[in-house]
Amino acid sequence: LGMYPVFMYRTKPKEEGEEYFADEWNLRKPLKECSLRIERRGEILLIVFTYKNPGVPPALFAVSKVDITSKTMDHYVKPVGDSSRYFAIRVTDEKGEREAVVGLGFREQDEAADFNQCMVNFQNAVARERLAHADEMTQQE
Repeated sequence: LGMYPVFMYRTKPKEEGEEYFADEWNLRKPLKECSLRIERRGEILLIVFTYKNPGVPPALFAVSKVDITSKTMDHYVKPVGDSSRYFAIRVTDEKGEREAVVGLGFREQDEAADFNQCMVNFQNAVARERLAHADEMTQQE
């Protein structure tokens, strides 16, 4: 899945499990306008955000490396409490050294729904694959 534009926003630090609200972000002034690309690598889902300045190749803004084998999806991608077009997303910088939660916004509701469905599809696919693997292991015994 690929989308342009998506909008990144600065968020205030929250405790784990605490709800985010897009209304708390400066929606008129995004941190960055980016392209979003989603790639699956085994049980890892990469959500890659790039941006382009005139005259230069696209540059990496941030990556979210979603690994639901160790954490729940809500740890990485969480819908906000006040809008269906915005999400809080855990990202790292290009070196993977710094982690932050940023706001992710879509211009259209349909785009946000497609993004959300992609997250659900990934979770379901990983669950089916784990179940199939468990069944194989049981049959081998």
